[in-house]
Amino acid sequence: MSQLEFREVINEQEWNNLVLTLPNYSFLNSSARYQYLKEVGGNTFRYLVYKENEFRGIVAGNIGHSKIFGKFLECKHTPLLKNANKADWSEILTFCKDLGRTNRCFMVRTSPLIESDSNLEEAYTGNYVVEAPIQNIDALISQYFDMSKSEDELRHDMTDSTRNNINKLSKNPDISVKMFDDNSQFELFKNFHEQTKKNKGYIDRPAELLLKELQIQVDNRMCYMIVGYFQNRPISIWQCTVFGKYMHIYQAGSDTEFREKNIRVTYLLFWESVKLAKQLGLQVLDLFGGMTPPNYTGKKHPWSGVNSFKESLGGKKMVYMHSRDFAINRSMYFLYYIYSYLRTTLKGYTVKW
Repeated sequence: MSQLEFREVINEQEWNNLVLTLPNYSFLNSSARYQYLKEVGGNTFRYLVYKENEFRGIVAGNIGHSKIFGKFLECKHTPLLKNANKADWSEILTFCKDLGRTNRCFMVRTSPLIESDSNLEEAYTGNYVVEAPIQNIDALISQYFDMSKSEDELRHDMTDSTRNNINKLSKNPDISVKMFDDNSQFELFKNFHEQTKKNKGYIDRPAELLLKELQIQVDNRMCYMIVGYFQNRPISIWQCTVFGKYMHIYQAGSDTEFREKNIRVTYLLFWESVKLAKQLGLQVLDLFGGMTPPNYTGKKHPWSGVNSFKESLGGKKMVYMHSRDFAINRSMYFLYYIYSYLRTTLKGYTVKW
């Protein structure tokens, strides 16, 4: 007998208000993100979860498509439940599996923002759910900063070299920083983002799609751009997304020419994001991924340099549970598993955390 009730969303504000009552969440759970996915033509869904007429959590996701393996259902940063037992989690997983089958997906992937939960682990095991053969995408390992700390305490948590870099940059008359909460810097962001993609050799959405998402964030007063200048010329940009108690450093880009000149303005952009988060009364600053697992220190990894930079800023490494997959089409998933595992590990990433 079903114990949980899955309700359609009445309005956007209702959804956001309820999400913000959960212990953990991110802007990927926001109405703004849902609006973006709908606007770009994605097959997306979301439900409020109730038990005995009491709000208990959310489940949301969208249908992706692999050219090789077909459709899959992906639940980023969900499902999320309060006070859930094993039976609740099993019912949630069954609900997601049914959605996947209805949409003819070959698998379902869940990635809730939960550090550990024995009831969820038991439900995973009982539902034949396995760890996904992927690296820790979508900030499931990230660096968090406690904004209840004073600026002096946050400086104390940094390495000496990071603290010195921030002090020198702050006193350098050639270096300045400006803050924006509109779309006036979108073309600059697009330019730097494309340069950074080319320089680092990674694949991302077309800039037009990313800017479409950021425009929705601007419309919802969630988006801030922090721009660093050298002699009044913009050289680097951090894009911050605010939702609830969190500020996420979602996107960043730099002028390749000035990257080569080793002007480390990113240290100052971090410090300005700290001050902005405190000014807005937020609780957590999240650097949003790009981190290696805690047990991967000293090993080769494409994110080793980024990880070292972020750790030097202080804060705490937050590690959420590994993404999990349920195979609907087992033979297709078996082929996908081998393909994804090899593709991930041959690039130098690890699928373990």
